Order: sequence, then C-alpha cells, then structure tokens
Amino acid sequence: MKKSLLLLATLGTLTACQTQPTTDAALQTLANDHLDFMRQQADLLANEFTQLQQASADYCQQTDLQTGQQATPSLSIVKQQWRSSFAAWSAHQGQSGGPLDAEGLSFAFQFWPDKKDTVGKQVRRELAAVAKGDAVPDRGVATTLSAVEYLLESELSAHQRCLLLSGITAQLASNGKQLQGAWYNTDGYQQQLAQMQQQGGATVLLTQVLGQLSHRYDLIEKKFELPLNTVQHPRPLFAEAWRSEQSLHFLRTSLMSLEQEYRQGGMRDYLLQNRELQNSTPQTSKQHQATVEALDEAFADTLAHLPAGDSLAYWLQGDNYAKLLRFKLSFDQLGYQLQQRLPGELGLSLGFNATDGD
Repeated sequence: MKKSLLLLATLGTLTACQTQPTTDAALQTLANDHLDFMRQQADLLANEFTQLQQASADYCQQTDLQTGQQATPSLSIVKQQWRSSFAAWSAHQGQSGGPLDAEGLSFAFQFWPDKKDTVGKQVRRELAAVAKGDAVPDRGVATTLSAVEYLLESELSAHQRCLLLSGITAQLASNGKQLQGAWYNTDGYQQQLAQMQQQGGATVLLTQVLGQLSHRYDLIEKKFELPLNTVQHPRPLFAEAWRSEQSLHFLRTSLMSLEQEYRQGGMRDYLLQNRELQNSTPQTSKQHQATVEALDEAFADTLAHLPAGDSLAYWLQGDNYAKLLRFKLSFDQLGYQLQQRLPGELGLSLGFNATDGD
C-alpha cells in the first residue's frame, strides 16, 4: 500500500512538472534587470530629494538667523541640489504603466508644458496666502520641482522664498520615498511583471519594457520640439526649465538616462542573449546583432550632435538654430531604430495603448 501511494505521488509530481511552462532564461533576466534598474533610479531620486530638503532647510535656517539678508552661498547650494534632483527626475519622465501611475504621482514632481505660466501664477498666489497665515500647500502645481525653480530664480527675498521652500521640498521628499517604496513592493509592479511573463510570455513583457522606452522617447521629443517650433517663431518659454536656463542640460540627462535604461535595464542584453536561443536561425542572429549596433550608433550620434551648454534658448537664436536641426536628424534616426525597427524585428506592434501610459 505504501509503495502504491509512493508511486502515485511520484507520478503526480512528474505530471505537474511536465505541465509547468518552460522558463525562458533570457526573458527572466530581462524582467529582473528591468526591475533592478528602475529600483536604482527610484533610490537615486529619493536620495536627491532628501538632500534637496536638507539644503533648503539649511538655507531657511540661515535666513532666520540673518533676517532681511540674502544667504547667497547657501542659495547656490540649493540651486545646485535642485539641478541634481531634476536630473534624477529626468530618468523617470515618461514612464508608463508602472508605480508612477499606480501611486498617482505622474504630476507630483513637475508641471510641464506650462504654456500659460500656471506655475508662476500659482506660486505667487500661494506666497501671498502663506504670508497671511494660510498653510503651505501639500499637493498640486505649487509643490513641484517647477515651483522650486520659480522660487530659486525669481527676484524674491530669502524670507519670501522660505515661506514655501521648506514645505515644498519636504513634500517632494515624501513623494520620492512613496515612489521608492512602490518600486520595492513585491505585490505591485514586481508581481505585474511576473504575471506578464507567465500569462503573455515574450510578447507581453517585451511590449511593456520596450513600450516604456518608446514612451520616454516621445516625451524627450516633446521637450525638444515644443520650444523648437519653427525657425521664424521659436518658443524658448515652452522649454521645461527656461527660468534657470537648464533646459538643454535636462534634455541631455534625459537622453543619457534613456540610453542607460536601454542598456542596463535589460533590453540590449536580451537582444544579444536571444541570438543564442535554440530556435534562432543564423539569419535572425545577424538581424539582432545589426539592430544592436544600429541602436548603439544612433544613441552615440544623437548625443554627439546635441549642442553644448545648458541653455536651449541660446541655440534657438539666429544661426544657432541650424545646430538644433542637425541634432533633430540624429534624434529622428534614434526614434526610427527604437520605435520601428526594433519592435518590428521582435514581432511587436507598439500601437497607441503600448505607449500612452494606459
């Protein structure tokens, strides 16, 4: 009897093992690398916001001790930390279908495009309200990096800045920690990735990872083309950080973070690993290799032709405009490689829903 039960148990185990889906090692590595990379970016953002909060607190404490005096050295430190924080945020711009959306934080860190100077109007209203005794806002346009930029770059006294600065940066730090926690929640996006892989296989998981890269590319294109407009009518005030003259710098950090996500987030390695799969023919192997090389070249060429400096407005003037048009040629080629050639080679169709964040 015991031998019969043991045999039945063994057969049941073998049957269960045979019905389990085959694990695709390359696909699993992609999911792991993607999640690890995004968590690293969330760690960096949370850390930068914490430092921004501390720099702002130090500045405002110095202001309290020196009433009516401008704390210039400390202000420059806050500006530099804001610049670092915004650069860290640029690695998250355009994310879709992940914790940023799930936590309702898509608009918690930046308000842009700002075609009607909504940030300036709202911050001025909040300054007046807080000066009369109202509470510092804890959500909305006035609690973003855009609002901090207004406070740091406008002609305000240290006392006026500090009516809002400490509160806003504290809220940014809190939101950064919330986003960080969401990326590490094993019941959240990590579980989603596992379900994508189990239920949809390569098609669903690749669409998610590549769709995010594509969506981020679209946002960078918007950051560039809104102020570019036409040679006769450029729109420098449509740039995302025109007050601090840092828009070109953040365009550069966005491009660099996009390439970093493609490389360290698993997609590039997946293409190289995928060449070794048993069902890959020599022809498909060559196609993957050629695509990887084309993308490497496109990223390098795009960054090489991005004009130097921090200010986008400078390059929108006169003959400088031609430099931006030359950059656009390289940027468009990157878009073709990332959004058309690569998905097509993987048998994917990145339609509207794949990149709109829904």
